[in-house]
Amino acid sequence: IHELALLASFYDVSVDNIESVEADKDFSSMQTLAGPSGKEWTDFDKIKFTIKTKTGKEVSVQADRCGGDTSYAMVSDADGIELFRHSMPDEEDKANVSVLEVKYPGAMPYFFSQDPDYITVKERVAKLCATGEEAKEIATIDIAIAALSVAEYLTPVLREKLGSENAGSSKVEGVVATDPAKVASQ
Repeated sequence: IHELALLASFYDVSVDNIESVEADKDFSSMQTLAGPSGKEWTDFDKIKFTIKTKTGKEVSVQADRCGGDTSYAMVSDADGIELFRHSMPDEEDKANVSVLEVKYPGAMPYFFSQDPDYITVKERVAKLCATGEEAKEIATIDIAIAALSVAEYLTPVLREKLGSENAGSSKVEGVVATDPAKVASQ
């Protein structure tokens, strides 16, 4: 859902603005597994798709829930030339992960690599509650609603495009965008 919030925030992706969705059948897959209750759940373990908007933007998401702890975002131009890349965790994050793994054994690994971000979000939201000052660079409830709406829209579309033997969910492995204007201004 984080990736979809980025698309809603920076690439004008909304249910009303989606012109087309293309799924990468070679990369994408889904699994059906039993949860703790024994009930079976079907979800994407890997997914790659491209959205074209009615306003002419094109953005792709590639996610692999089982692909490890490294995430990256990459922006390219219309010719596929890379203009920007950010990877997570960086070296500072990796050092922090080692400390947190010892301090909180058994916690989910992604909590460790995202710890500084969680602290920033909590501090900004707490400041909003305490002082009324706007929580800058934090996704709003409108972005959350847009992201969830896009997720609800995409799930059946992607399942249909991928067929019953494929389909899913995500730990970001990469976000690729062909319109760098908004990311460059960040």
